[in-house]
Amino acid sequence: MLDSLDAVPWEDLEHAYGSASDVPDLLRRLLDPNSKERSRVLDELYGNVFHQGTRYPATPYVVPFLIEMCASPSVSNRSDLLGFWGSLITGYFSIQERPCWGDGEKIHEYGEIYKIEEENTYGEALHQIYRESLKGKELLVNLLNDNDSSIRAGAAWVLACLPTIAESTVPKLEAQLDREISGGVRAGIAFALGELSASTQLLKILDREQFSAAKCMAVCQLARINPQESLIEPLLEFVSQPISGYQDVFGAGGKSTDDAAFSISYLPRQIQQKAIPAICQRLRQARSLDTMPLVRTLLSATFEERNEPLTELTDLQNLVLSQMLMTDELWSIGNLFWTFRAYGLSSMKEECAKLVGIEITQDDALKELRSALAYAEIGFLEKAREGILKALEIDSAVFERVPTPEEYWLFYAKAFAESDPKQAIEAFRRAVLINPEVVNRVSPTWHLADLLRKNNF
Repeated sequence: MLDSLDAVPWEDLEHAYGSASDVPDLLRRLLDPNSKERSRVLDELYGNVFHQGTRYPATPYVVPFLIEMCASPSVSNRSDLLGFWGSLITGYFSIQERPCWGDGEKIHEYGEIYKIEEENTYGEALHQIYRESLKGKELLVNLLNDNDSSIRAGAAWVLACLPTIAESTVPKLEAQLDREISGGVRAGIAFALGELSASTQLLKILDREQFSAAKCMAVCQLARINPQESLIEPLLEFVSQPISGYQDVFGAGGKSTDDAAFSISYLPRQIQQKAIPAICQRLRQARSLDTMPLVRTLLSATFEERNEPLTELTDLQNLVLSQMLMTDELWSIGNLFWTFRAYGLSSMKEECAKLVGIEITQDDALKELRSALAYAEIGFLEKAREGILKALEIDSAVFERVPTPEEYWLFYAKAFAESDPKQAIEAFRRAVLINPEVVNRVSPTWHLADLLRKNNF
């Protein structure tokens, strides 16, 4: 396997960090028997031939070897490789983010289509990735029937990234949907059918589907490709309560609540406005980046895009902005700067409060705790512990004011799992009492997972 790796002039090709001479060794190590090593190597490949979604001259040459590995039943991590393959074709791609890809003639970039100038190396890389990926079409169709559900889901994901062959692949996806028993795979197929514009089948899923994740994915895709007033009710249903495991589905942009809220923005404005109370309620429960799709939909439903600063608010605009001011989480997200600006608003909480006509007070304990839990989430546990203890020193009742207490207790448990197991177990028990499904958020790579196993959780 991978016998032709050395025939590629890797040293003459470039990725994010210069010469791609390290790529053949990384590709070989994707076959390492140790799963943690395979995962680490794949992360490294994401970082160099797909750095922050960018494709490079070396990237197209990776695709044939991914196809070769995905074709071999002896390869252990084919689902991960299929996920990587699809990402190389489209860049970051989900319900909330449009793909950037080349079809061999034109570039499709976030909803816009254009031809590239000659000697555009980036555009040519996108075209070459796509042409190489088309060579794996028959393999992908065959993998839809694989015994492993994660491989079936991965195959549907890559087919979603190849829309030029939709005429031949949509019937295959529909046939697989008829016999598919996995809810996660059904949701992935719904995403693929939406990307391939199979709206008739999506309507059937919405009407008959028993798996919530697949139904949510179908209605989100329908809102984009065939927006109708009748979609608002199922979208509101999915805004109200997250679906466990949804974010693990290929094509999910985050939690199901986030995707549903984002998809409402595709509907006509008068229909969007029916969703304002439900989205405001969800916003009060959201944490960190989960607030972004909610904010975008609220602004889309109530404000007109404009170039100059807004100086007066309608009653509805005042209501919505007041609700947003009650959610501290969203005001620290730099990515929302341009979203606010597009509607003539400042991304500074103080400026928006002045526009609404209210005074705001600073909750130092909650601010400290929020920062600490963000550190815990990304693995800086010592920093997280320091912040948690400081927040509790400022106000011992701070946990009573957090928007999603089960998540805060979960990451509290993660932060203290190694340094104070007793405290971590107690925090985890609190999280489970609030929401038993929080157990599904514990990654097997966390020290907390080992601690819970030892304590028979």
